[in-house]
Amino acid sequence: MGRWDDKFEKHAKKWDSWNMQEYSQHDRILTKIIEDKARQYPDHVVWQFRDDPITLAEFNEQINKAANGFLELGVKRGDKVAIMLPNCPEFLYAWFGLNKIGAVEVPINVALKGNGLHYQIDQSDCVAMVADTQYLDRLDEVSDDLKKLNHTAFIQTGDDAPALPSWQGIETMSYAALTDRSGDTPDAQVHYSDMASILYTSGTTGVSKGVEMSHYYWYAVWSESVKYSRYTEDDVLYTGLPFFHGNAQGITIGPAILADAKAVIVDRFSASRLWDDCRRWECTEANYIGGIIPILLKQEPREEDADNPIRLMVGAAAPQDEWHAFQERFNTKILEVYGMTECYVCLASPYDEPRAGACGKPITGWDVRIVDDDDNECEPGKLGEFICRSDRMWVGTTGYYKKPEATLELFKNNWIHTGDLGRMDEDGYFFFVDRKKQAIRRRGENISSFEVEGVLSSHEAVLESCVVGVPSDVGEEEVKAVVVLKPGQTASEEELIRWCEPRMAYFAIPRYIAIRDSLPKTPSERVEKFKLKDEGITADCWDREAAGIELKR
Repeated sequence: MGRWDDKFEKHAKKWDSWNMQEYSQHDRILTKIIEDKARQYPDHVVWQFRDDPITLAEFNEQINKAANGFLELGVKRGDKVAIMLPNCPEFLYAWFGLNKIGAVEVPINVALKGNGLHYQIDQSDCVAMVADTQYLDRLDEVSDDLKKLNHTAFIQTGDDAPALPSWQGIETMSYAALTDRSGDTPDAQVHYSDMASILYTSGTTGVSKGVEMSHYYWYAVWSESVKYSRYTEDDVLYTGLPFFHGNAQGITIGPAILADAKAVIVDRFSASRLWDDCRRWECTEANYIGGIIPILLKQEPREEDADNPIRLMVGAAAPQDEWHAFQERFNTKILEVYGMTECYVCLASPYDEPRAGACGKPITGWDVRIVDDDDNECEPGKLGEFICRSDRMWVGTTGYYKKPEATLELFKNNWIHTGDLGRMDEDGYFFFVDRKKQAIRRRGENISSFEVEGVLSSHEAVLESCVVGVPSDVGEEEVKAVVVLKPGQTASEEELIRWCEPRMAYFAIPRYIAIRDSLPKTPSERVEKFKLKDEGITADCWDREAAGIELKR
């Protein structure tokens, strides 16, 4: 316990004497803050991409080059631009380059294919896109239908990168050509209430919805993250979670900027590499999603497990029964948070008084309650739905892009209805229990059962299908599909998997398939999904992994 005490005592002394620089309301513009930081600390290394350190001065200059490149293309304030890139510096340059001219980043999950990929680019009205040529195969398939897209700038990765495409009506260029511009600050007007991002949800009961994020809202997310995690300029944050998710954008990228800290970015999470990476760069914090905690615990124990610089693991859905074992083995603290893009982290564990399994208490700026189906507040211990609202202006989403009815449903009775079920105890700690909505959470990805069912049911032999989440041995869930074939039709489980493969993200493809004569239904013909979920993995469930089927990512 000596190392634990030393690690936290050193940080406590720093936190007690350190204060985050706050920005006034009209200065809560993301790129204005970055410019200010670059003026104050030009040589400070804010990003470490493996062997590529980037200072604030370099960061700001590259943002300006991207911004001037977008202006040259004709991108203007309020325009939307898709970003389909892996974790790389260019993602950040493009994101903030757009924000610098008042335009909007639309991060695209790089695993999307087919209709899901086309929908997000088209529904968000993107006029341009920055992408990596490694995703050309899936972009080629939808390029003819991207009627609103005028320009694409591609990063060509590796010596064998494919050539730039020639798409009808869409100008293509290299990212290098796009950003071969002045590094001076562009002349552009941006307001703190301007939209900075559109982040797409998983689409739980229908197609995905684009959550509107303003500059001011991002600032609130970032600054509160600094406070509940107690980041200082001595912290080094680590993430291998993808930039197109809100986790990395809100818990790593922004807090590193505001806290004058440093972020170490790797291409993807690796259980075998995480601790060695953190020792190499002396990281003090790492992000997790629920599945990461059991995956790390399943690694073969090593003598040096507890000998690491990480004081804090920040994330959501850590399994309660593994909480203490993880902290003890790795000599670190779990800091559990709760939220969704619409109400990004409204609950966080009190730093000095966490409670195993709890997702914490409301943070500054948020009121959170548990209510019944009539929106009446539940007494402590009773199961109900999480609802929340901000007690500060400009904090929280303004709604779903071009979806007024869904926005009204979200803000029913002027509270954000999360669709998640939980309880609050007598001491005011909140506990997540289950999802009221029909999303499936698999290894950090939110999957829409509706969208998976749509692909399965489009197979010519399938009459209907139902998709649910079932327990996974690494935490969270696996995807299970129950399929009813048309009379006289046949289709094997592997055939259905191969049907899904080019039509959806790999992580959404079912692991288990049960082919049956019928689905359980109510008298009104609604499928009783809870029955299929409650039965779990049954004897008639074919297992894709046991069958040795490998998916193309």
